[in-house]
Amino acid sequence: MTTRREFIQVLGATGAALAGLTACGGGGKGSGGGGGTTQPPIAIPGAPILVIVNIDGGYDWLNVMPPNAGANLGVYMAKRATLGITEASALTDLGSGAALNRDLTGLDQLHGLGRVAWIPGIGMPNPNLSHFTSIDLWGQGAAVPAGTGWLGRFADAAFSPTGDVLRGLTVTSDLPVMLKGANRSFVSIPSAGGYVFPAYLLSGNAVPDAATLEAGWGASLSATSADPAYTVAAQAGRLFYDAQNNAAFGAGGSLAARTPSVLYPGDTGYPVTRLDGGNLTGNLSRQFKLIAQMIAAGLPAQVYFSRLGGWDTHSNQAVDHPNLQRALGGAIKAFYDDLASITTASGVAQDRVMILAYSEFGRRVQENDGGTDHGTAGLSFCVGKAVKGGLYGGYPDLGNLDANGNMKFTTDFRSLYATVLDRWLGQATATTDTLLGTSYPRLGFL
Repeated sequence: MTTRREFIQVLGATGAALAGLTACGGGGKGSGGGGGTTQPPIAIPGAPILVIVNIDGGYDWLNVMPPNAGANLGVYMAKRATLGITEASALTDLGSGAALNRDLTGLDQLHGLGRVAWIPGIGMPNPNLSHFTSIDLWGQGAAVPAGTGWLGRFADAAFSPTGDVLRGLTVTSDLPVMLKGANRSFVSIPSAGGYVFPAYLLSGNAVPDAATLEAGWGASLSATSADPAYTVAAQAGRLFYDAQNNAAFGAGGSLAARTPSVLYPGDTGYPVTRLDGGNLTGNLSRQFKLIAQMIAAGLPAQVYFSRLGGWDTHSNQAVDHPNLQRALGGAIKAFYDDLASITTASGVAQDRVMILAYSEFGRRVQENDGGTDHGTAGLSFCVGKAVKGGLYGGYPDLGNLDANGNMKFTTDFRSLYATVLDRWLGQATATTDTLLGTSYPRLGFL
């Protein structure tokens, strides 16, 4: 049996760049419910913000962006006899033989405006179907994974060793490998009044005393022991102390209150009536509202991380998947609209934010008894006013699957990372290639 370490070593050896990634289609007016007139992208802003959305669980993107023409449609209908989405009234045509499921609420409208770049078939050489391993590999994002994450290494390169504490934030209560650097990691702030760094340090609503944190940081930093744990403790304590005492927060470390300018999924009066996701319905909405509140408060964060779970749809997919899509799409659309009402010293928030959504893998093409099993190639997408909308990369050939009945990837996920690091986060080409371990082709949506 191949061990996890052996698998990672093999993956690292296969990190050659995938050539020839070009746009399959440009931005266009969505049909039917899409509406809107395509708008040209704005220039990359001077103070860009990246918001990551982790679609956790491996979402069935074939039912989010099903084929609606060509040879792929026949294969899809045969393998998705029960779960397939083929009714024209449920779809918005994207061109190039693909369509968008309108249950992904609001994304057809943003597509119609030319604000969404779709990347179908995104994946990696030698994929793994374990959630945990695949999440780590997506998080590390390196030709030779070494335990740090691609955004953590960005923080190592771009953030001050002792400052910039709020430039990388997660609104989840954990710290995934994607956000861990060798010297700098992101800070977790899951509520308007609570820090969690590391995750287990904060319980309840009380913020630890700043003087205690400062004294503990100083003692750790001046310790004579060679134990590297002292250095880690010093870094953690300093980040926590600096974050709590940032000027953007009031007494007690709380953000100024803010009322969103639009309704989000889960709010009373939200216009989408076919929404029943329990706690999941408002989960991403709460995270986005918090991010909007942080941006409005003037926090200097350059990257935010958020998550919506529940996508491991082995069964009951016909009921669960539409609700999940409505929660995901509706929250993204509401957040995008809400940002238009926020203006800071760096400009209008809607101009500054790009949303990047990804999942650790897709699902198998052949449905099972009521659901779909773990698959390979997935779908990522980016939303923003500077995005050149359309389809990028290639839609997988559903008639040419691997030995396990899974799709073969068409775009290396690290090409997405390279594009974002270079063209959105402003890293030099050589720096980006160093952060990812080698050079990957850039995509044309920025």
